[in-house]
Parts: sequence; structure tokens; C-alpha cells
Amino acid sequence: MTVKNNYSSCAIRFLNKKDTIALRLSLIVVFLFFGIAKWFEFEVEALTPIITTTWLSILKDMLGLHGTSYFLGVVELTTVALLVLGFKNPMAGAAGATLIVLTGVVTLSLLPQLGTIDSFILKDIMVVAIGLTLLKQDLVRWQQA
Repeated sequence: MTVKNNYSSCAIRFLNKKDTIALRLSLIVVFLFFGIAKWFEFEVEALTPIITTTWLSILKDMLGLHGTSYFLGVVELTTVALLVLGFKNPMAGAAGATLIVLTGVVTLSLLPQLGTIDSFILKDIMVVAIGLTLLKQDLVRWQQA
């Protein structure tokens, strides 16, 4: 066995399933932070231009600015709960991953109305990709259960 094969075999054994755990944990931390932030005034103020100038204004009309922020927080914290449950329950993980993808797609759909590409938009490209990866992994686990 060559050094290259030996190294890659060791690395693969070490990383086996840890990659999915790392992806899941990263989204749990990010969505927990964002979900909690939605309950505070500073986040409502930060979201106001996004909510009022995009198609998300539909939510503002129904729930008000604070209510829209709270609603988004509930969605994000529900996603966190499903991702945490997904460590043991692949169906819950798949549901959480689906919400991850949907929230990313919703954010990306705002791009034409916002007119600028910034970190708010760019992070969601990664969020969608990670969500799709977790969704696939959870569906495979569910199928094998």
C-alpha cells in the first residue's frame, strides 16, 4: 500500500460520518443564533428594509414587522429542533433539511428585488447546498432504517 493510499484510507475512516455531523452542527448553530435574534428589536430593525421592499411585505401586512420577525424566528428555531432530532431520527432530519433548503431559496428569491449581492445573500448559496447534502444523507438513513 502506498503512502497516498494509506493516508487517504486513514482519513476516510476518521471522517466517516463526521462530515455530516459537522454540517448539521454548523446549521444548528447558525439557525439557533438567527432564530433567537429574531426576537430582539435590533433584528427587527435590520429586517425592516428587507421585509418592506420585497415580496415578504405580504407577511408584514398580515403580521406586522415584529410579528414577521417572530414568525421567521419560529421557522428558524423549528428548523433547529428538527435538525437536532435528526441526529437520531432521519425523518426529522429530512424535515429540518427541507426547511433549510426552503429558507435558503426564499432568501435567494429576494435578490432581484434587493438589487445587491451581499453576505446576506451569499450565505444562502451555502445554506442551500448544505441543506441538500443533509437532505440526501437523511433520506439515505431513512431508507436504510
